[in-house]
Amino acid sequence: MTKVTHNLGFKVLALFLAVISGVLSFISVTAVFVGGESGFYSGDARSYYETPWCEWITDQYADQAMDMYNYRPPQLEEWSGKENVNFGYEILTLDGEKIAEGNVPQAVGQSESYSFYTYGEYNGDGEWIDYDEPVNVSLRAYVKAPLTASDDYWLSYRLYEFIYSFRMLILVVALASILTFFAILIYLLCAAGHRGKSEEIIPNLQDRIPLEIYFGLILALISIPAMGTNAMYPYDSFSDFVFLFAGLVYFVVLAIAVMMTTATRLKMGKWWRNSITYWVFRIGWKFMGAVFTTIRDTITALPMTWKYAVAWFLISLFYFANSNNNGTVFIVNCIILVLVLSVANQLQKLKKAGEQLANGNLDYKVDTSRMFRSFRRHGSNLNSLSKGATIAMEQKMKSERLKTELITNVSHDIKTPLTSIINYVDLLKKEELTGKAQGYLEVLDRQSRRLKKLTEDLVEASKASTGNISAHLAPTDLCELVHQAVAEYEEKLEKAKLEVIITTQEPVFGMVDGNLTWRVLSNLLSNACKYSQTGTRVYISISKKGNSAIISMKNTSREQLNIAPDELMERFVRGDSSRSTEGSGLGLNIARSLVELQKGKFTLSIEGDLFKAFVQYPSAKEPAPQVQEEEETSEAAGAKTEQLEENKEEKNK
Repeated sequence: MTKVTHNLGFKVLALFLAVISGVLSFISVTAVFVGGESGFYSGDARSYYETPWCEWITDQYADQAMDMYNYRPPQLEEWSGKENVNFGYEILTLDGEKIAEGNVPQAVGQSESYSFYTYGEYNGDGEWIDYDEPVNVSLRAYVKAPLTASDDYWLSYRLYEFIYSFRMLILVVALASILTFFAILIYLLCAAGHRGKSEEIIPNLQDRIPLEIYFGLILALISIPAMGTNAMYPYDSFSDFVFLFAGLVYFVVLAIAVMMTTATRLKMGKWWRNSITYWVFRIGWKFMGAVFTTIRDTITALPMTWKYAVAWFLISLFYFANSNNNGTVFIVNCIILVLVLSVANQLQKLKKAGEQLANGNLDYKVDTSRMFRSFRRHGSNLNSLSKGATIAMEQKMKSERLKTELITNVSHDIKTPLTSIINYVDLLKKEELTGKAQGYLEVLDRQSRRLKKLTEDLVEASKASTGNISAHLAPTDLCELVHQAVAEYEEKLEKAKLEVIITTQEPVFGMVDGNLTWRVLSNLLSNACKYSQTGTRVYISISKKGNSAIISMKNTSREQLNIAPDELMERFVRGDSSRSTEGSGLGLNIARSLVELQKGKFTLSIEGDLFKAFVQYPSAKEPAPQVQEEEETSEAAGAKTEQLEENKEEKNK
């Protein structure tokens, strides 16, 4: 079932309700604010004539009257003769002499005085007479009581009466609409970026627009209606208020869109990457880095002698420009140049010797015959280091070779008499022995076979650590390989009362050698059977992470694991410190060597009694069907060959 935050129908409904509640919140809060300023909620309501609305409209009419008196007197006379206005005025001099008047009401609801400068007046013949200097006059404005004309006062007065009549209801609507708006807004912000059943944040068209372009478009979309709203002033008709209401809806929709795209960008993370500024800065940074790298590489590529020569040349130019005795300075600089170039040449030789030693060329020798004493001693030390490293390397290789030969020879020498012992033990089993002889024979059989297993593990560990085992890497289904290994150990796992839980999401292919990987899994499962707590579970997980295919195995140890994971992978080290169980202590060491032969990584982790083993291989693509069939055929042929060799060996015994 689709979540509420992912359902498109709920989102559309919530967006519609958010717009309505947002517009209603703005209008109702504005009405509550006006009512509060007018004393509606304090029990001392003021009359309409005392409200800021009435004063603001009176100021507008007074400015209009003063402007017409100064520049358009005929329009003032025409306006003064109208009866469909609630505004009247008187223009007086500072001495109180009346200059002009119009529509002075008998009953006055409000009166205000204004002062302004006039630059002339009309005489009785209608001619304009300019004053020598501006004259300060006053305008007395009057508002009719009651209001009778349908002008700006009338519309604001009706709104005032409406707010007063429904003041308590408007207060409730304001609270309810604000709570509804914020609740729906929170839902929309939580749902932003979610689609269908996916938990992934999926951007829409507006979320993909770069930040600067997006906010530039928003400012353009806001400024155009704002200029239209300003051009409609004053708002003296019902159609103007309808336009204002539509503009308010428009602004609320834009605000919600901006908040939702901001929420989506923040959820996606690294929101700054979807901006022109980021890409300009990034390209500029890369360009500066490329320039710096080019300059650095150019300087690095120059031989050390040339670097010092260029430095000498620049310093010489500075001295020549600031010295009066250029000849002496030139001779001194030439002497210094010879010394500097000699030092640079010797340093270059020492640097080259160090690089050769670092690259493994231990036969390289530095020529110290023409060096200064300090440099000659350093060169001699490098030559001695080369000689000492060569001797140490030869001794280490000789030691490894001798150790491998010793293990191989001793194992071979042990294997021959051990085979005879096992054969004679098998012959004794066929005889009818009585008393304690039968028990002694079982001990001999068990210990001889344990010694045989130890010898084989020792040889295998030697081969694996020295890389004498060839690895044929090919794309292999690790899931199938794990299931096969678990099936092989099913009887032993049941005997140990262990339940194996295998988890994998999809076929995981790794570039491995199937036989070597099977031996790694065999070692891990064998350890699980020997050392796991009875009645517990063994968890095996196969997964793909990046370019790696990972097999993890977890089991609960029967004994307390108070040993470091790295120490467990050393030879002849076991988690069972009492050594009461069978095992050579070579299994994990062999497993690590086999994994490393396949260019993988073998790691262990211990948390209390929880033992974890991780086998990491390079991942591979699924092979074509024909290739896969050929691999299966070759594996079957290899298995058949191994079986024939085992039968032949048993026959020889």
